[in-house]
Amino acid sequence: MGGAAAYALRRHRRAGWIPPAGRTVPTSSLSVRVLGNTGPPVLLLHGLVAAGSYWGGAYDRLADRHRLVVPDLLGFGRSPRPATGYGPDGHADAVSTCLDELGIDEPVVIGAHSLGTLIALRLAATAPGLVAGIAAFGPPLYPDRRTARAHVTATSPMSRLFVLPGGAAELACRWVCDHRAVAARLAMLSHPELPPEIAAGAVEHTWTSYSSTLQEVILDAEAASWLPRVHCPVHLVAGSRDPVVDHAYLRLLASTSETIQLHERPGRHDLPLIEPDACRTRIASLLASR
Repeated sequence: MGGAAAYALRRHRRAGWIPPAGRTVPTSSLSVRVLGNTGPPVLLLHGLVAAGSYWGGAYDRLADRHRLVVPDLLGFGRSPRPATGYGPDGHADAVSTCLDELGIDEPVVIGAHSLGTLIALRLAATAPGLVAGIAAFGPPLYPDRRTARAHVTATSPMSRLFVLPGGAAELACRWVCDHRAVAARLAMLSHPELPPEIAAGAVEHTWTSYSSTLQEVILDAEAASWLPRVHCPVHLVAGSRDPVVDHAYLRLLASTSETIQLHERPGRHDLPLIEPDACRTRIASLLASR
């Protein structure tokens, strides 16, 4: 491990990030990390261009009294990367198949980040018996496609290059796929603010899994339309300086629903990474209310 990567790991360990524990189980749909053997199940879903390792060791404490399930989403990390099937239902079906093969037959409380929040909501809307509650960190919920595109491209010029599908982004992504080891090393060096494992995990996808998921789940799905079919408690958690989040729209959703709560706190889009204790406590509050 180089100097920059070692410094980043030390920095995030001081901030509370440590590598997660548990054993990895390859189900037919997803690669999943499991920890704990008893108690109501907890499912953690990561965001775009990430993997289950995003949820560091601080979240392992949830396994003290619960069965913790942390998959790599379809097309990311160590999970299968099929040629198609990256719409909302494809991702939700992959998660439900994973849970079924693990023998989990009771409703799960879901902690989810960004893209993962939309998959959690889709699962709750289409299979309500599977979901007992959702803690949604940095949820990309928008009133229309134009607003979705504006927020997704608002982070930085570099993000605009890679976040929205296009010729330059496709060339860059395909190069990463062809040179994954080198790309992982470059990701660690160019993002010293991230734990090395997380930076390296950001290259574990294909152009199809990345671009199709972005387009079909975040930009085009209009996930807010699923909310009337979601009857479990939903806690929306938004960082005050998160450019991905439409704060005004989240306030509107919370004000017009009996099941949705909005919790705004200082921070940006990486709340689960930077404030794991607060986010874990939010997930635990849903477990306590079951």
